[in-house]
Amino acid sequence: MQTEQQFNEWLYQQNLDKEYWLEHYELSKEGALQSIVAIALLYKAHKHFEHASLWLQKAVALGHVEAMYELGNVYFEMEEEEHAFMMYARAAQLGHPDAMNNLADMYLNGEGTVINEQMALQWFVKAAENGVVEAMFTLGMMYEQGIGSGIDEQTAIHYYVLSANGGDVEGLYRMGMIYFEGELGQQPNLPRAIQYFEQAAEQLHIDALFNLGYIYELEWGMGTKAIHYYKQASFAGDLGATKKLVDFFERTNDEQLHKWQQKLTQLQHERK
Repeated sequence: MQTEQQFNEWLYQQNLDKEYWLEHYELSKEGALQSIVAIALLYKAHKHFEHASLWLQKAVALGHVEAMYELGNVYFEMEEEEHAFMMYARAAQLGHPDAMNNLADMYLNGEGTVINEQMALQWFVKAAENGVVEAMFTLGMMYEQGIGSGIDEQTAIHYYVLSANGGDVEGLYRMGMIYFEGELGQQPNLPRAIQYFEQAAEQLHIDALFNLGYIYELEWGMGTKAIHYYKQASFAGDLGATKKLVDFFERTNDEQLHKWQQKLTQLQHERK
């Protein structure tokens, strides 16, 4: 761990507020947990994971649950998956919602432990019960596909709706697709699909942006709304939307055609 002098020099190198952070350093020497964690997260934000882990270990030794979760995150960044798993497990058992979700992910993907779909399902349920919208979405996927349980479309819809209502962008997009395609026992409902896609598009979900362009083009022609969403999707990096714009302006506007041809070439080059 860096000495106070080394910490001071590092703050200077990073052009950080020395007075503010040295005050935290002094408080950390007195055992102030908030200051210990603050310094750890400062190192983490600057990708100094070794230093971050040392400071977080101090807080973990004092029983700080958030530090356990953050130490799990740091270990994961350092590709020390078994240590990350152990930290998430400790924090999850002490009631940390995001640690519950991350622990479930590790069980689901076999990271730091063997794959255990049933344990993943249990921890995702606990995370969802504690308000983690990403867990709600994942539960929808698991019940839809029969992962860790039998296929249960009604329960899948239940969790997708919860995640969408909580603002989860993937939940919003999935609900849009369900009503667009008429999946999971639902009738196709274009107005509801558009509603969900628009909410996902507000968070710049690239497929939602493209789908809105496609829907407006399909239903009402290549008008202002279709062009608007295809442009947004193109700016977000969607190749298909850019091709749509090139095809349209090839027939209508040479100046715009040149602009979108350049964008198409750029995106194609980025994919090589």
